[in-house]
Amino acid sequence: SNKSRQLKSSGINAEYGDYTPRLESLSFQLPTIREPAQMTSSYSSVLPSYGSKRDVGKALLQTLGAPSDQIRDRKAPNDWNAAFNMHVRLSDKDKNKAETQRDASNRLIKELDQKTKSKQAEINRRLQDRITTVAYWKQRLTTEHASICQEITNLTMSKQKTQQALASTELPTEVSTNCLKNRENREAIDLVQDLVDDELINELNMLSEVQKLLQTRIHDTDGRLRVLNDCKSNLEYDIRDKEECLRLDEHCYKLNNGSAGLQQVAQPSLYDGHTTTVDKHESFSQDNLEKSEIARVMSCLQRELNDFSINKSNDELQKQSELVGAMFRLRLKELTEAKTGLEGQLEKTNQEISSVEDSLHQLREALRSKDGPMKVATTRFAVRSKRPNVEQTRDYVHGGLLSEINDITGSQEALKQQIASAEETLHRLLKNKERLQQDIAIKKKSIQIDEQQCLRLRKTLSWRGFRPAGM
Repeated sequence: SNKSRQLKSSGINAEYGDYTPRLESLSFQLPTIREPAQMTSSYSSVLPSYGSKRDVGKALLQTLGAPSDQIRDRKAPNDWNAAFNMHVRLSDKDKNKAETQRDASNRLIKELDQKTKSKQAEINRRLQDRITTVAYWKQRLTTEHASICQEITNLTMSKQKTQQALASTELPTEVSTNCLKNRENREAIDLVQDLVDDELINELNMLSEVQKLLQTRIHDTDGRLRVLNDCKSNLEYDIRDKEECLRLDEHCYKLNNGSAGLQQVAQPSLYDGHTTTVDKHESFSQDNLEKSEIARVMSCLQRELNDFSINKSNDELQKQSELVGAMFRLRLKELTEAKTGLEGQLEKTNQEISSVEDSLHQLREALRSKDGPMKVATTRFAVRSKRPNVEQTRDYVHGGLLSEINDITGSQEALKQQIASAEETLHRLLKNKERLQQDIAIKKKSIQIDEQQCLRLRKTLSWRGFRPAGM
């Protein structure tokens, strides 16, 4: 009915009231609705000819397959046109939406493809930059590693030189000690604390100080070597990490969409717990480089300090050795002069002893020569004392005999005193000779100790050997 048609038309308009079809954009022309007479002529080419309009209607119903006895609701041409236009509008809307979606999809595909390619190209560029950066740091680390290895070698050689210098002080210490021990064998007055002993003691004290100094230098060198080796290990670990990083980044840089072995992996987390920032990465390597450079500088200073200590110690010990040698030569000169003086005194003493002995012999001969006159005088005096009576007078002969006897007795006493004095002098001379001989023997022994034992022993010292070869 018209009312139902209006309701249906209003429902369609309510559903699609906001849609205005663009009929001018359609490439086909809608057929016009003709009157039944015209429609009959239009379908006459495809329908059989039945004659009247009723026959045509029946024929249409049969053609549509509808049962002839069923009463069906017929639609008005306007409803048909509205439905047709609605389907056209819906089709046009869906087609427009599909075209819009297809265009958007194409644009999205192109944009995402371009974005993916740009991102991949950017990642490749960043990988290349990163490879260049890591290679730069690796090169710096490798150069520093070579430098620190060379410095370790140099410092090790310096340590060996210092150890050789320390070992070279053992012989001078032994020689100086033996010199002091040998000089303890001097005897009597020659066992004196002279300048030689003082300088030998100074030399031993100096050697002890040098040994302590060199031991300190060796200990400090060991500490520097430990620091250098730690820096070397850190550099080696960093270089190995850089090499592995370069290997992985270069592998990533060579990958492309057509590379074999690609596989989908799980979405990586934005930040891993073990990752670090670029600044921390560079500061880590920079810290390793700075620590290594500082360690090398300190090692160079240590080597210079070792060389200075060795050279300074060598110069001081050489001067002290020369001073000790000068003191030995001075002491030997004094001993030689003293020995020569004593030998001169001994010669004079021997001459005097010989003279005293000759004089003593003469005195004794003179004393013995008085025995005859004494006997004659006493015999005369005894014979004359036998004169008889008054002849027993004290005449001039009697007085002369008494005077002669007294003179001879006085002469004998004087000779005896002189002999005693000469014997005492001879005894003193002999004692002095013995002392001189002993003192000369002591001087000879002292000379033999200083010259044959000490100086000859000190000639074995090679002070150039204290300075290691190549210095």
